[in-house]
Amino acid sequence: MNIDRRNFLALLAGGATVALAGCGAGSAPQQAVDESSKEAMHLTFVGDDAFAPYRYRETQQDGSQKLVGLDIAVADEMASRLGFTYEFEAQEFAATLASVQNSDTAFTMAMSSNPEREQTFDFTRGYYQPLVGVLTLGGDAVTSLEALSGKSIACTTGTVQNKFIAAAMPNADIHTYDGGSQCLQEVLAGRIDAYLCDGAEGQSMRDANEGLVLGLLDRAETKDYVGVYRLMAAKGASFVADLDACIGDMLKDGTIDKYIEQYVGADFKWGDDTSAAGTSTVASK
Repeated sequence: MNIDRRNFLALLAGGATVALAGCGAGSAPQQAVDESSKEAMHLTFVGDDAFAPYRYRETQQDGSQKLVGLDIAVADEMASRLGFTYEFEAQEFAATLASVQNSDTAFTMAMSSNPEREQTFDFTRGYYQPLVGVLTLGGDAVTSLEALSGKSIACTTGTVQNKFIAAAMPNADIHTYDGGSQCLQEVLAGRIDAYLCDGAEGQSMRDANEGLVLGLLDRAETKDYVGVYRLMAAKGASFVADLDACIGDMLKDGTIDKYIEQYVGADFKWGDDTSAAGTSTVASK
């Protein structure tokens, strides 16, 4: 189903979505929202703001800091197409899950779904297919699990990469930290041998830090553990199905590939085959 600005605003006007307007327990008529009430359609995007190339602070010519990245471009595009507004609230990854779970107007992005998470959260279809990266300080690029044997490994707590390596190499020397920047500093300081990260995040970190080497694990080794990146909100959040439909339109018309090429690189684009995007975990409207 295509979802446009008018239909989305009309859905937000209904009683099922009255929480988005910050109202009480009453209901609103099921009709298009007029210009004066658009300000009420406001969501909160929570997440790490040092997670390049998905979300990061970029210094502008005037010295100010602007939040940019793939996730921000996709969120801005959805807001433009559907007519809602949002604010970004920077948080470490460890706090993000609780913030989203406890709010029916919050969402985050670059999340993979799994049966455990789906008990608590709803997900859109995927908008990006990640690779697992391994950052090391010098030496040969690590491109296989076998090459990680005997190394100390850093991961951000609770991430897909953390769960992947714990399952794939349960006896490995794994160290977890609250954020990717902490993992990176451990590698740069020589206290940790390798940072297991999102491949695109690792690409940005390598480019910004001389001496770092990035290897990408083969999808054949990670496919059973690492899914596509999705938008995630609390279970039952009323806006998820509409944002899912919008992501579907953007995959189909090439908009998301345009942003992937801009912020990640041409090698990461979907191209003509978006079948791995899957489906939303909520019923379509």
